[in-house]
Amino acid sequence: MPDTETIKSTTAMSFNCPNYSGALYTRSNIETPFLNAIGAPLYTKSVEFVTSQDYALEDPSQPEISEVQSVKGVDATFITRSQETNVTQIFQEAVSVSYAKQSNMGTLSGINITGQRADPTDELQFQKAAKMRKIANSIEYTFINGVYNKATADDVANKTRGILSAITTNAITETNKVGASIMRSAINSLLKKMYDSGVSPDGDTVFVNSAIAAAITEAFTGSSSLYPNGVTTAGAAIRGLMTDFGTVNIILARTIPQNVLLCAKTSAIHPVEQITPNKGNFFYEDKPSTGAAYNGMIFGQIGLDYGVEYLHGKVVFAE
Repeated sequence: MPDTETIKSTTAMSFNCPNYSGALYTRSNIETPFLNAIGAPLYTKSVEFVTSQDYALEDPSQPEISEVQSVKGVDATFITRSQETNVTQIFQEAVSVSYAKQSNMGTLSGINITGQRADPTDELQFQKAAKMRKIANSIEYTFINGVYNKATADDVANKTRGILSAITTNAITETNKVGASIMRSAINSLLKKMYDSGVSPDGDTVFVNSAIAAAITEAFTGSSSLYPNGVTTAGAAIRGLMTDFGTVNIILARTIPQNVLLCAKTSAIHPVEQITPNKGNFFYEDKPSTGAAYNGMIFGQIGLDYGVEYLHGKVVFAE
């Protein structure tokens, strides 16, 4: 039987989780623009899945083959291929609400005025919804910033590779800190690098946090290159930026580091879900309780398929 201190720290009860009246808000981030902007889910029955199979041709050159050499023939060569993979990982949250707390939603703390009532009115449903929101935030963060690890034993966690760590070909390290004076050249350098590697960045989406967003605005103020395009994508109003290499869209994303600019081809990116048979993914399941509490768990497995990593690009500014 758990001791009292353990129960207090894990179970919502009448005094550690009081009821209040008034409109309910959260100061936490509840926006997931990257997760919302990428493609439809894919599905896997294996923890490890393929993100791409890649090959490279030799650099083009002008052949120098005489008629005599053509009769003799040329030496054969072959093109090798390589495979890139990622893994799904577990996201899990537990919920515990005492019977007494669930039946005590009419007791209000704080200022009480006639006619007011608790918001929420159902503690268990509130806790479930809040934990699902927490998982969504964690997936958003992981898909951008995740550090890869493939489990080698049952007690080792799989960790999906986020898009920032996946990008190696079109990665620029800027020695200067974020600022308006270098923002034009940094963006042009990245898009040129992407174009030179065989990728058209036209139509791609640039994800930035507040520092780079402000620097872009300052750098392009008075220029017709930066404009609001009147479109809402991923629940966010986007801006368009015309460049020598096409037009890119700009979306604010709080989980992007303040010193990183990400240019992503969102149509090539997908969440990969690993379904639990007969249950689905990110499902709530009641758990047995040894005492007077509703206990349950939310469970899901998901990873990021970013396609071919050189479809995307990033600039990392000095901190």
